[in-house]
Amino acid sequence: MSDTGADRNGRAGLRIWQAVAKPAPSGAAETCFNRSLVRALCDRVTPATVAAILPGAGIDPAAVRQSQLLNRFRHVAGRRWLAAIADAGIPVLAIKGMASGAWLYPQAQDRGISDADLLVRGSDLGTVLDLLQDNGFAFADVPTRSRWGFVSEASFQPLLSPGGAVNIDLHVAGDAAPFAEALSTADMLDAAQMADGIGVPAPTHAFLVAASHAARDLFTADAAKTVIDGLLMFRRPGLIDWSEVACRSRQGRMTRPVSVMVALLGRLGADVSDAARELPVAGVGGGTFERVVRDHCTMFPASSEAGTGERLLRQWCLAAAPSVALRRDLRRLTGLFRPHSGLPVRPDAGAR
Repeated sequence: MSDTGADRNGRAGLRIWQAVAKPAPSGAAETCFNRSLVRALCDRVTPATVAAILPGAGIDPAAVRQSQLLNRFRHVAGRRWLAAIADAGIPVLAIKGMASGAWLYPQAQDRGISDADLLVRGSDLGTVLDLLQDNGFAFADVPTRSRWGFVSEASFQPLLSPGGAVNIDLHVAGDAAPFAEALSTADMLDAAQMADGIGVPAPTHAFLVAASHAARDLFTADAAKTVIDGLLMFRRPGLIDWSEVACRSRQGRMTRPVSVMVALLGRLGADVSDAARELPVAGVGGGTFERVVRDHCTMFPASSEAGTGERLLRQWCLAAAPSVALRRDLRRLTGLFRPHSGLPVRPDAGAR
């Protein structure tokens, strides 16, 4: 594609993001969006999500309905097992997409999810595993995209129901280290709120989770759903306590990725002025960040897929403090010799 074509697509894509960040008032003239870019966004986040955040975008109703049905199945299945864990007297929260569907979207089925992310205390993990495994769930043997296996110690291989229809991702922290230094599981459970009948993180905590996961995905296409969640959060002024976000970010060495997330949302049309008074958003910039913005505005074409070099740049320049990036790279290095399995270590492992 020529530079002129890329620029034109970038402007058209930015209009789509701006419409997500600041929807047109009721009665305003309908906006015509670039159809190929809308389709590309549907491929990344599901047609149901795009139809919910861009009313009148002209998405095939059959594709929207099919997407809603699949999303609904996954949400309902996840809620069933969240309820089973809660009914057993174990504190549990939905996080990430399952939680976002409960409070950020008109209906849960508008938010595409691939699994049910459930947060429990590390001390309760064995009991939760017993409950799920006694009901036929088993850890999937899913190969990772990397030679070093699983880097995160906050979650594990997916647990699949008999037949594989239901996928549960158990977490003992909101995200990989050092997230727990910024926001502990105990603090998340203590501040939890109810939304659409399920326990979800408080909005301030939900934003920290979203920013951390978008950064761990290196602000690539894999984070597109999370970026949309962030834009929807910014639609509600006063929702997030930015002084708490800044304080916890400093405490957990997360100031850089959280600031980059806010800066990205600002470039996509959100009003981030309140956040920028607490976080060093104005200092975010440079070529690597501009490539992230460009990828979003062109809806992540295959030609923009981040290679190894670009991923390293994003990690060290945008997604983590130097000490955190170094720790993750060292864990990857050790994983080359003994890949991390992604299975929890249980004291009672030999008993089952």
